[in-house]
Amino acid sequence: MSNLFHARRKIERRNNFKLIASIVDWTVALYIVIPGAIIGFFLYKDFATYVETLWVSQVPLVFWIVLLLLFTGMPTIRTYLQRADRLFLIQNSKQMIQLKRAGFTWTLTKHLCRIGVYLALLAPIFINVHNLTILDLLSYLLLLFTTSFCNALVDLQMQKKWQQFCISTAIRLVSLALFLYVSPVMVAFICSILCIVSFMYYERHFVQSIKHFDQLVELDQVEFYKWQSTVSKTSIELRSMLIPKMKKPLLLWTNSKRMFSRSDYFIEELVCKTMLRQSQYKWGYLRLLLTGLGLIIVTPVWTKFVLLTLLFFGLRSYIKSLLQQIFEHNVWTIFQVTEEQMHQARKRLLKGFVHFPMTFVFALLVIYLIGYL
Repeated sequence: MSNLFHARRKIERRNNFKLIASIVDWTVALYIVIPGAIIGFFLYKDFATYVETLWVSQVPLVFWIVLLLLFTGMPTIRTYLQRADRLFLIQNSKQMIQLKRAGFTWTLTKHLCRIGVYLALLAPIFINVHNLTILDLLSYLLLLFTTSFCNALVDLQMQKKWQQFCISTAIRLVSLALFLYVSPVMVAFICSILCIVSFMYYERHFVQSIKHFDQLVELDQVEFYKWQSTVSKTSIELRSMLIPKMKKPLLLWTNSKRMFSRSDYFIEELVCKTMLRQSQYKWGYLRLLLTGLGLIIVTPVWTKFVLLTLLFFGLRSYIKSLLQQIFEHNVWTIFQVTEEQMHQARKRLLKGFVHFPMTFVFALLVIYLIGYL
């Protein structure tokens, strides 16, 4: 590992810690992170203990492999290059090669650990339900790692999105065929050969060569700021720094027709259309709602109402903060709306986005509990 790599990793790590600290203060840690970790521990303990009697035991093994093939894609291979390094590269190419090699090693190691964590979390299903051994899991770990690494090389080599999609899909289908029709020992052998060939290819074309220097710098910067943008979206203060993505929805209200027949609902109409056309508002609400509903579905009975309560207050806080951000826009001074109109619109929007879906889910839970008892 080069000293330059350690220096840049240290700077990036310090900036990331500052970014997380600005979002996760002591109140968030005390009331959300710690209770969530405790509840998650006991939920996973119950899952691992009674996995043979749960609905997941009826899911075929190939489904979990396909799921892992889809969701264990390798992120962009980090090089930690900067544009000013092109001048430095002329004078000391050896250190530049060490920097790219160190970033390559760090990315692969971190990704291998990530896949290992996924397999470890699903180990009760693989071992207790499908009777796989530790050696089988290690073989499939190598299969998933090789698939994601080859896909990462395809993304580096191919510039067009449709080419990347077609070749990546073909690679995943070949990996699925290896899982279905080849023994785990042969899978490990084939994947080892492919990994060695892929390592040699990356070393020759992307580490030793400077042909793709600009591409590697751009991809590294995009990967760095993609993580920071994702973290920033969880904070209202940091979210305002992001460039809003406003666009008309593809299917709903594409011609800006009225959503409500009543004329006194114009505030609600503007807010709903803003949420539909601004991606971070729309997907933030849907992610929070669907994630909470998914957890309510798969968790035991004793935690369903607890999670429903947490989801209710979480959705309510999110919508209130979102409405506050929308109502602070200067456009409302043009319409000359009063505080009373704002208050009534806020109450109706909270009922529509929070109270109505939560009441519906609560009624379904009560019906399920009555049938369960």
